[in-house]
Amino acid sequence: MVSSIMSMIEQGILKEGDALPPERELAQRFEVGRNTLREAIKVLEIFGVVRRAPRLGTVIQHANLDAILGIAFAGVQITPTVFEDIQGFRKLIELGIASTVVERASDEDFRGLRVLIKRMEATGDLREQARWDYEFHLAIVEISGNAILSRSYRVLAEPMKRLMEIGKGTHGTSAAIEQHINILAALEARALKVYVERLAAHMDFGRRFLRGTT
Repeated sequence: MVSSIMSMIEQGILKEGDALPPERELAQRFEVGRNTLREAIKVLEIFGVVRRAPRLGTVIQHANLDAILGIAFAGVQITPTVFEDIQGFRKLIELGIASTVVERASDEDFRGLRVLIKRMEATGDLREQARWDYEFHLAIVEISGNAILSRSYRVLAEPMKRLMEIGKGTHGTSAAIEQHINILAALEARALKVYVERLAAHMDFGRRFLRGTT
């Protein structure tokens, strides 16, 4: 059902700012029940593709490829192979831009990264910790100033967060927080070699927790 609505957007049948047809019309068009339709719309709303608008109903908010890909990747099952693929993608980006990040990072960037670590420390909820973990790494990518890389990183937000949640494990949280503190320390010292080593080791950290979760 989600893919059917997204197909209408891709084909230009629905554009940004357009209201979705009435539920009854959509349910008949796709031959599904209204509950199924509502669940699909809820998923689209969560990912920012649609929004509820007073007097207008459900309106298309974003009709771009980023949103479409984000939804596609959100349902990826986390397996050892997927873990390796995503971590490989992260390493390619984060290690590849390391020298640029070390050069460009400002005091304001350092303050923002410290706030994200504190937020990670402040919650015992693994999902919340994974959220701030992801935001920490996204902030690093954004320091590079490369908008294409930042957009690519956002597309894989949901599977990355699930991997980061697995990587916390029962005893992984304190270690993960310490690793983030050490990564930031190396960045603040502009010690490129140490920064790269700590970042690479951190990305390999979740492997020990992946077994037995799939």
